[in-house]
Amino acid sequence: MREQPRLQTPWLQRRLTALLLTLLITIAGIIISWHQTPDAFATAPVSMLYGSASDAPDSELQAIVNDVVSDVRGTWGVAIKKLDTGQFAVVNGDRQQVSASLYKLWVLAELYHQVSLGDINLDDSATVSYDDAYYDASLGDVRLSAGNDVTFRGAAKLMITVSDNTAAALLVRNLGADNINRFMQQNELNDSVLDWSGSGDNLTTPLDVMRELELIATSKMVDADSSEEMLNLLLDQQINNRLPVGLPAEARIAHKTGDLSSLLHDAGIVYGPRGPFIIVAMASDLYSLDEVWEKMPELARRVYDYFNTNPSSPARYFPETRQTVGHDFLKFWNDYGGLETFGYPIAPEHMGGNLLVQQFERGRFELHPEMAGAGGPVPTVGLGLLGQERAAQLKLSWAAGPNDGTGIYFDGTGQQLTGDFLNYWRDHGGERIFGWPISPAADMVNPSDGSTVLTQWFQRARMEYHPELPVGRRIVLGALGSELATSDR
Repeated sequence: MREQPRLQTPWLQRRLTALLLTLLITIAGIIISWHQTPDAFATAPVSMLYGSASDAPDSELQAIVNDVVSDVRGTWGVAIKKLDTGQFAVVNGDRQQVSASLYKLWVLAELYHQVSLGDINLDDSATVSYDDAYYDASLGDVRLSAGNDVTFRGAAKLMITVSDNTAAALLVRNLGADNINRFMQQNELNDSVLDWSGSGDNLTTPLDVMRELELIATSKMVDADSSEEMLNLLLDQQINNRLPVGLPAEARIAHKTGDLSSLLHDAGIVYGPRGPFIIVAMASDLYSLDEVWEKMPELARRVYDYFNTNPSSPARYFPETRQTVGHDFLKFWNDYGGLETFGYPIAPEHMGGNLLVQQFERGRFELHPEMAGAGGPVPTVGLGLLGQERAAQLKLSWAAGPNDGTGIYFDGTGQQLTGDFLNYWRDHGGERIFGWPISPAADMVNPSDGSTVLTQWFQRARMEYHPELPVGRRIVLGALGSELATSDR
């Protein structure tokens, strides 16, 4: 039922070893904290992402990882990925290790999954059982005593921020271990296993942990609001004595640790000035903890420096349309949904007036250097007003409608946004990607194929509702870029 390593030692010795390890980790964290600025990890803003780049193996990044962990003792696994460029490196990425408390990431994801289904309310309470509190009681580390009530929200906070085992056990009992495993399999985390029978170990791999963090960071596991709540819990992590030690003050890390008598793990999403990256470091079969305290901070520091002092200029060729997308346009395409949101590029980048632009099936990217500044040194990408342009081309216009108090009403266009269109708008970038609605939601003729479908036009997009598609994929964006490029009307 509890996370326990398979060790050929008596039960009492395992318990004493675990208690000693907990004491050593606490002391190490206190010692390390003396050398840190109190607010070192509470300054940089965090932005939600809506997409990530494909894996792009990076030989220089791989060399850094190899140099840090090549001569360490024990079994180490590392997986690193920069989300907006896809730069990627791995060591023993698919080698299973005992997960220790990294399994709590799976529990957190299933909790918010069940919340999204309406099966659980975060503010409902559950009573702590004796079995829930057993492991922490054996360590003398009980925060939630048997018989006490705690909300699911409160249990999630304790489980993540201080790695409370009682809270985790309560959540697993209420969510169901089988449901947690099933949700992991649905998300193709096939090398991760939650064994709650008490006879085996919870197992995972660096690549699976990296993929789950990528799914959370890009709102692919659950909706954007739930993803943001999960990230905020991970950002509030109180055990910061491994990877965070190597990061500078301007960085923030949303992460989770794991430790048992012969292993230490840390895995998280690091937010820095040049975009976020995921870093997973797992170390098992350890004879000494000293190398971990040295190597994990070194790995975090060197990877952070590499990404933030060596600006990348990524480019991707799309054989489907024989076009290439590069640098800031590709980062923006990756960050905000990629193919699902913007479709394929349909023309090379070129100067459109005073702006560098590039057309996509569902959007027009525009590079606005004047918008850079507080947002960082990289010029800002904006989207052209294709919804307005296509509507004008078709001679479509809509009168302002009443505000009935539901959803969001936009005074600037006199239109209201509700229901599935509002949810999609919020979850996929909001005003920056779609602009304001310029029409009501109503059955309209699709200019692409002549069919009639529930539609709402926006300044930069057209949303169409297709009930015949699976739940979660029923909102489709109109191909405004292609329509404008090929239509003479």
